[in-house]
Amino acid sequence: MKIAFIIRDLGHGGAQRQLVLLAGGLVKEGHEVCVLHFYDGPFRAELEASGVQTICVGKKSRWDLTGFFIRLIKAARSVRPEVLHGYLAESNLMALFLKPFCGFPRIVWGVRDSQSDAHLWGILSKASFRLNCLLARFADLILCNSQAGRDYYAARGYPLQRMHVIPNGIDTERFKPQPRTPNKELTFGLVGRMNPMKDHATFLAAAALDPHARFIIVGSGDAAYEQQMRDLAARLGIADRVTWLPAQDDMPAVYAKFDCLVNSSAFGEGFSNVIGEAMACGVPCIASNVGDSAWIIGDKTQVFPVGDHTALAHCMLAFHPHNPRQRIVDEFSVAKLVERTSRLLSKKVLWLTTGLGSGGAEMMLVQLIRGLPQFQHVVISLTAGGKHATALRDAGIEVHSLDMPAGKPTLSSLWRLFKLVRQTRADVMMGWMYHGCFAAVLARFMRFKSVPIIWNVRQSLYDLKHEKRGSALVIRALAKLSWLPQRITYNTQTGARQHEDIGFRASKTQLIPNGFDLAKWQPGKPVPGRIGRFGRNAPMKDYATFIAAAKLIAEKRPDTQFIIVGADTETLDVPPNIQLLGERHDLPELTASLNIAVSSSAFGEGFPNVVGEAMACAVPVVATDIGDTRWVTGEAGHLVPPGDPAALAKACIELLDSGITQDLAARTRIEQQFSIESVLQKFAALLNSPHQSAAAPVVPVPHPLASPLPHP
Repeated sequence: MKIAFIIRDLGHGGAQRQLVLLAGGLVKEGHEVCVLHFYDGPFRAELEASGVQTICVGKKSRWDLTGFFIRLIKAARSVRPEVLHGYLAESNLMALFLKPFCGFPRIVWGVRDSQSDAHLWGILSKASFRLNCLLARFADLILCNSQAGRDYYAARGYPLQRMHVIPNGIDTERFKPQPRTPNKELTFGLVGRMNPMKDHATFLAAAALDPHARFIIVGSGDAAYEQQMRDLAARLGIADRVTWLPAQDDMPAVYAKFDCLVNSSAFGEGFSNVIGEAMACGVPCIASNVGDSAWIIGDKTQVFPVGDHTALAHCMLAFHPHNPRQRIVDEFSVAKLVERTSRLLSKKVLWLTTGLGSGGAEMMLVQLIRGLPQFQHVVISLTAGGKHATALRDAGIEVHSLDMPAGKPTLSSLWRLFKLVRQTRADVMMGWMYHGCFAAVLARFMRFKSVPIIWNVRQSLYDLKHEKRGSALVIRALAKLSWLPQRITYNTQTGARQHEDIGFRASKTQLIPNGFDLAKWQPGKPVPGRIGRFGRNAPMKDYATFIAAAKLIAEKRPDTQFIIVGADTETLDVPPNIQLLGERHDLPELTASLNIAVSSSAFGEGFPNVVGEAMACAVPVVATDIGDTRWVTGEAGHLVPPGDPAALAKACIELLDSGITQDLAARTRIEQQFSIESVLQKFAALLNSPHQSAAAPVVPVPHPLASPLPHP
């Protein structure tokens, strides 16, 4: 993505340091990153060295407003970002005001404080604060670096549902354990500017209760306040045990002087960098329960109430050395900062699907969503539940079920769809299968905004008479509405051609076949004479032809075993030599155990997953010449006409007689033509640029057995 950050200046500061780490990390992730800043500073060189473009707008004075804003608009327009990310309050407002001038990018606000010294602000700062609270609802996303900051601003009107916490990232390469000389006495250190919010008084009062330790205070700031603290140390009788140091540049060397860092802040602490840095250097910490200190430390016994010097002294007296570095590496590293930010800045895709039950289309949907972590995914299933809903939720994907009765939308479900669409604020909408495509059209108008929509059609269409009445009506409506989506993707060449014949816009066509995970579908040890038919029990699967063929095969080869696997297949009327296994979750193993895999579909088959899965397992395939089965199998398959048990039986018997149990050429074809990796790349490109993604031409494939499709 093209990401532009806006920040007031690039001088030394915690926010600026985090921006340098984040921007550089996003560049390494492959994003184009630019930083727009009002005033120059020393961090500019570091940003440019990491591949980040910088543009200094050059604010000349406090009252340089009109000229400054014109220059800022020109800079933003030159970048044309997809994401415009403000960093701190003033920059957040600027990002929002710039939105209409640079292509209406997604607006992200960065909140990096938790009240701080708000009571000391002047009139203009207070007015700016109130304006931020008023306009926050117009930001698409608000990223806070602390839970405390999120809670503080949410209580003041910021929209909580758009607020996410991404803690600061600690540079674990810079902050790491240093060689140190063990101290004869435990040494407790406090690092922070000389300011009442750091509450040095509580630290010194606790120090007076620990007669065997030494103390180091590092920081610069208010000279009068520092003298007050030195006087307090003298009155408490610990002046000879306290070392005072000004602010230091080499902080890892400073932390190496401590056995333990103490953060005694009284207020205003959000994410404490000094705690994270010290822990990354292997130094344990004790902290007041302000901001996110307890979360960072991860040990409640090392946290004390604000201003309670007795509790702090108890923590210091009970202190035991240990190395907390791993917690920072696991939870608060720069890599985690970049990963979390990249995920939240990424495009949000709303998938609208007919259902999440058993079936190849549903399985492919799950593979895509789980294989595209660079996007944010929200899934809305029109019908209730389904086994894949659980799988997606377990993977951390947001899933909603509208619980519509099949083919019967209700007012309550439509109202819920409206609320979910408005709440999701998706960047792209993907309709999955016919009813999902129609729901995507409704969602597009519910959004009240020009959001790109993509349709995904996953079956061939030989005759509308084979479809249910409601489905046929939806297909006809989609043909009339096919000018709306940016792309109409098909997983079959045959299906694309057939849908174009009834009015689907050919200029919108993009062909993306199904893909197979070759690590999951692998050759195994086939059982000689085992023939399997996998798929749900539906008229299009034509189990009657398979059962009739099985009877013919058994007459010639009585030692043959037959298994049927799929949802609702337990109700089939079969002879004793056919075993009904119902719906199973060990399909790769079962598929690899077959001597022959059969697909007996009579119509409606688009891209036959069971055929591709069997080929990936090097299992010989006998299939009806329906949909794109011929394209998938190439020279590796044995095709027969649909609805012909005798032809199906003959092909199976010939394979059994040949003694072939594995077809490695079939697996090679799947590897070369239909891998999941190539499919994921195509969908990623499509979702990133639905307007520019080039339509793939549909190559005509001869189907001598296919009947012409009547126009609606």
